[in-house]
Formats: sequence, C-alpha cells, structure tokens
Amino acid sequence: MKTRIRKYCNGSILLGLILILSCSNDDDRTGFLAIKEFPDRQEDFSMWQLDQFHGEVQMGYILRTDDGNIIVVDGGLGQFSGIIEKYISKLGKHVHTWLITHPHKDHAGILMETIRKKKIKIDRIIHSDLKLELVEKYEPQTLEFIKEYQDILSASGILVIDAKLGDNYMLGKGVELNILGVRNETILINMVNNSSLVFKIKSSSKSVLFLGDLGVQGGNTVLSNFSVEQVKSDYVQMAHHGQDGVDKSFYEAVSPQYAMWPTPGWLWENNLEGKGFNSGTWKTLSVRDWMQDLKITRNYVAGLEGTIQLD
Repeated sequence: MKTRIRKYCNGSILLGLILILSCSNDDDRTGFLAIKEFPDRQEDFSMWQLDQFHGEVQMGYILRTDDGNIIVVDGGLGQFSGIIEKYISKLGKHVHTWLITHPHKDHAGILMETIRKKKIKIDRIIHSDLKLELVEKYEPQTLEFIKEYQDILSASGILVIDAKLGDNYMLGKGVELNILGVRNETILINMVNNSSLVFKIKSSSKSVLFLGDLGVQGGNTVLSNFSVEQVKSDYVQMAHHGQDGVDKSFYEAVSPQYAMWPTPGWLWENNLEGKGFNSGTWKTLSVRDWMQDLKITRNYVAGLEGTIQLD
C-alpha cells in the first residue's frame, strides 16, 4: 500500500467477531503461530494469513507444503520481523521460496530485516524487478526504499529470480506456482502497485490467487494475457488490501469461493480515525458488496481474525 493510513480498531466489534468465528485463531496475536493438526494428505499445502499487527496495514502469508517446504508471500512491515521470525522458526527456520509482490514497505519490509538478521535460511526469492529510473520519474516518494530493497537482495547471496510472464515453478510435491503478472512498464499510473507480481499457487485440491496491490489497469492486463480458466481460483487475496485495487469484473473472472483480506479492522469498516463506520474515503465497503454479489462462501479478514490457518 503506497500511502500511510492511520490506524483505528473498534475493540468491541473485534472481540465479538473473534468469539463467533469458527476457524483456528492465534491466541497470542503477536508471538505465537497457532498450528492446527495438519490434514492426513500428500501433495497439498496449508496456509496462514498473518495478522494486521497493531492495526497496521500490511500483507503477509506463510505456506507449508505437505512435504515440508515453507513459502512466504510478502511478510509485512520491517518492524514486525521478529514476530515472523518466530513463526518461521516454529516451522523449521528454513524458507524454500520467498515471494515478493512489490517493494513497498508494508509488503517487503520483513524480508529485508530477515536478510539483515541472517537467522533464517532462504533458498530463493522470486519477485519482479523494477527499473529505478521509472520509479524515480513516476513514484519518486518510494525510490529510496526500493533502491535499498534492491541493494539488500543483491548483496544477500540468495538466489533472486526475476519472474517472467508465464513462468511455472514447483514449490513442493504437487504444489505449483504460475506467474500471471509481472512489472508493466507501459502502466505509469499507480506504477509500482500495477507492477505487482501476480501468481497462482495450486494443488490438486485448491488454488490461491495472489494480487499484491494490483490496480485496475494491471488487472485488465492480466485478463488480456490469460484465459478466465487460468485466472479462476478458489481463494483470492484482495488487491490493495481490498480498498482500491482491481475492479469487480476481475473478481468475477476469478470467481472465488473465499476472499482473503490483508486488511485491519478499521479499514474493513472504512472507519477514519475513530469517526465511525463508513466515515472514510476508502472503497472497502463497495468491494465487500462485490463479494456479496459474487456469493462467496467466506471473507477471511486478517484484522478481525488474527493469524489464521487455512487448509
């Protein structure tokens, strides 16, 4: 997310919703990864949507394949790297693949801190490399951070893969990664978000589409490059935290059963600085209506449920 949004969380609403939710929640929302018993299966994966720690807008997911590989998607703000380090350590201190959708602080910060600390082994990083001259011209406010991100990756000694459109990678036995969107140097509006790495992770039983902070223009590009069948997924990560990303027609093409919202409670409610429900200017409530129109089975909202395991 490019702009800093001030945080707010309605505690009473949050508590009530947590009590009625049926999925496994993280009892200690900042220090312990709650792991349900893994299903008795092979060639599949479990997935955790990470909390919006302290009401901050960010995005992070951890996946574990049935043969034990750990995959991280983004992670979140660098200040919370210690929490994610504990989570990864509980799963073995070894990341097989770290995927970065785009180099904004609320997505790539934790990876940068993890590389600096050198406590977690990372086999490879997959991202879409941006040209600094374009960033300087069209999104100069992020140039310093993105340059630092590129410098840290370059000096890390870790295998860094600049993904190409249509690439496929195996993440574990029976778990495949398909690249559906990479940097787009023809979209100069909302440039870094619209260059989000878009990818689908699938097994024989389920598929998850990750969009990062993709905007309308980037979404239209994905739909022009791939068929509806290639885009269609069981789970979709809501673009740009569900408040101003791709349009309704994109989600219609995806036709998800489940929506994953890397979204704090106040943004879910469009609540500006505690002024009340729908007092802000974000588009979250409209996007929520889209999901209702699509008759999805369930919204998973990180800011309401904490870190949660999805199988």
